[in-house]
Amino acid sequence: MQNPTRAICAAALLFAAEAVGLSGVLSVAYISSARAQEEYLPTQKDFVGKWKLNGGAIRPPRDMKEAPTPEQEAAANEFQQTVTAFYGAFDYLEITADGRYNFHQPGDPNSGACVWCGTWSFSNSSAWLKLDTAPRLDIYAKDGDMQMTYTAEPTEKSKYAWLVFGWTKAE
Repeated sequence: MQNPTRAICAAALLFAAEAVGLSGVLSVAYISSARAQEEYLPTQKDFVGKWKLNGGAIRPPRDMKEAPTPEQEAAANEFQQTVTAFYGAFDYLEITADGRYNFHQPGDPNSGACVWCGTWSFSNSSAWLKLDTAPRLDIYAKDGDMQMTYTAEPTEKSKYAWLVFGWTKAE
């Protein structure tokens, strides 16, 4: 009696697998493996180096409850242009292994002169510049570009939460 029961269970299992689609079962395993390979958690050393600004955009803040108004988007766009011009005035952003960052001016002889500099820290796979707007730097792929977003508002009317900047490794 046990053998017929096993045969029925095995047949039911095969029937269920066929109903779901054996190829679907196999592709689920393949997709998770591919996603695991795509995911990248940068280390502190991945942020060290010289970075050049490669662009900027606006994105409504993640905690925004309603769709942005055209006025909000226009104000954020205008502010983004101002901040892009500010970053664009620097040759590059240098992040050093000893926890410092420095935005170098054009022609700066790498003397270490600090025009706009400070310290940074690393946590939750991100680099954080010590500024009142708490810029967060993220790298999403090995040897990829860096994205800068702001996580704090220095004033209630600030538009920093809308800004996103891209940086490419210069060396």
